[in-house]
Amino acid sequence: MNHMCKCAELLTEKYFNQKPVSCVSLGGGFYGRVFLAELNQPPYKIAIKTYFFNDLNNKEAEQIKILSKHSLIKMPQIYFVHHSDDKIPVDALMMEYIDGINAGNVTHISPTGREKIANQIIDNLIGYHKVTHPDGFGEINGTEYEKDWRIYYRKKALLTYQKAMELHEKEEMNDSIFNIVRKACMNYEKIFSQPIETAHLIHGDYNTWNVLINREATETVAVIDPFNCCWADPELDLYQLNNANGKDFNLLAKYKEKVTVSGNFEIKMCFYELFTEIMHFYDAHVDMSNSNIPDQAKKLEMQMQLFGF
Repeated sequence: MNHMCKCAELLTEKYFNQKPVSCVSLGGGFYGRVFLAELNQPPYKIAIKTYFFNDLNNKEAEQIKILSKHSLIKMPQIYFVHHSDDKIPVDALMMEYIDGINAGNVTHISPTGREKIANQIIDNLIGYHKVTHPDGFGEINGTEYEKDWRIYYRKKALLTYQKAMELHEKEEMNDSIFNIVRKACMNYEKIFSQPIETAHLIHGDYNTWNVLINREATETVAVIDPFNCCWADPELDLYQLNNANGKDFNLLAKYKEKVTVSGNFEIKMCFYELFTEIMHFYDAHVDMSNSNIPDQAKKLEMQMQLFGF
């Protein structure tokens, strides 16, 4: 952490020509850490995100750029993108600091505030999902696109299955979870039997941890931290609505009140959740022993049983 904080200090000197008055950690996750640097001159406060893996800064900058165009809730302005060098050996983004509290940590809030914030969160997500891509499914600023989501996503699901095999072989994933992953892959065509032919813009990590609200807890002030934002099935975003305290805000139910989901939504959501979480734990080299993956696997297994396979 001290190394990352030192890098954050060096970044303010390089890009803003001033040493920070203070530099404190704001937290982080699997892929990086965020710091608040306070300056004596404009812009006075900067959010600095440093990454553990290469090129995530470029990807996030592009994702914020496109999401910001369609966001009903403010997203941070990108000031500079830094690429690791000899003097500052870390990839980083320097962004506008938006004052607020993390909605995922809120426990006490009035019913009126909760309802208003929930509607703002969902209306913003629907705003993203209304944006479509005529060329098909794929990465933001990609070079190739696929017209059928089921074909596009199958490759990603099979790659996650290979990662699960590796984890299983190293005894980092137990037999029960691996057998559920294998069974789901074998039944991919049944799970994704309904065609998905329109590519929509997704945030990729849309949960209350990535929403900031004002200190009075009466409205949203920012959306942050997209991950795997791309042109996709919009329902890939939806399992995240139950994460953190999303159920307290009734987010998934509120989305379903406003948007008609697919007939096989429940099993797809369980598939998306399990396979995405396995991908994250593998790619970030994080021990999954204390994760929610066992519960996620059981939910998918129950859905497969309900569907008769």
